Amino acid sequence: MARIGRNDPCPCGSGKKYKNCCLNKDRARRIREGAWRQGEQATLDKLVAFAQRPSFNAQIIVAFNLFWNGSYGTEGLSALDRDEIGRFLDWYVYDYRLEQSRKRIIELFVEEMGSGLLPVEQERVRVWKDSYLCLYRIAGPAQQGLLPIVDALEGGEEVVWDSGLGRLGLSGDLVLGRVLRSSAPPHLSWAAILLSAAVESGLVAFVRKAYEQYRQIHVQASWPDVLSNSGYVLNHYLLKSAVKAGEARQAAGPYYDPFHTVERLREAEKRLHERAVRESAERLRAERSPMEEEGEPLRRTRGGILLPGHVQYKGSRELKP
Repeated sequence: MARIGRNDPCPCGSGKKYKNCCLNKDRARRIREGAWRQGEQATLDKLVAFAQRPSFNAQIIVAFNLFWNGSYGTEGLSALDRDEIGRFLDWYVYDYRLEQSRKRIIELFVEEMGSGLLPVEQERVRVWKDSYLCLYRIAGPAQQGLLPIVDALEGGEEVVWDSGLGRLGLSGDLVLGRVLRSSAPPHLSWAAILLSAAVESGLVAFVRKAYEQYRQIHVQASWPDVLSNSGYVLNHYLLKSAVKAGEARQAAGPYYDPFHTVERLREAEKRLHERAVRESAERLRAERSPMEEEGEPLRRTRGGILLPGHVQYKGSRELKP
């Protein structure tokens, strides 16, 4: 949105100059917005630091493989850029359930760190615990920092702070992210991404199928239940679409394009496989007997017993180097 001059007509339609109408109100709003953003960032930094404790190292690899739908090991963590790691962490700290306790990182954070948080932070994290990854449709242009969105899965319109996506996208385009209700009005998480309206039908159909499958086991599950537990399937669809489109995909423009992410993950998977082969070969060499290392010929009986030297036993055969 173009910057409003002090002497321009006020966009509220009052007929007054901006400086004599809404200028001071907008300044106050920007100050309040900046304050809560700084506060939320400080709390988020604590949460992300907690999530990267050494005790979670094994789990973060499991979670990474689940979110990106593959087997990548530590190579995957170093393969992606900052934005993609940010998208993963956004899902990991809020939604991923640890394998044994089935608790989420944010729940453990409250249990262990809650007493050390300020009251405002405790309330902030309490609200964050109810968030989930979802798909939203932009319902109109962003105005004065606010963006109207519609839940593309359940319906229902609301207004959120615009993080810049509303100025990049068009009405009908999609936002994949989580709405955090720790501000008034609510705001989208920092990892939200913009998608073209063209992907809506395929993505919604894919997620609805996952929803029905989930409800076959959890009969009473609602959309928030499903998305909180299985929101990673939204990312799976984007990855699958990128593989299918390949080099024939159209220019992404302002929209999220996972194609290069898929390429980097494939390279990470290849390196993981190569490392596993090397480690397997090293283990085999380490397990070889001292006699075999020295080059003394070994003979193996039909029962599998290794026999040193040149003593001939019926049924034995010399092992080829």
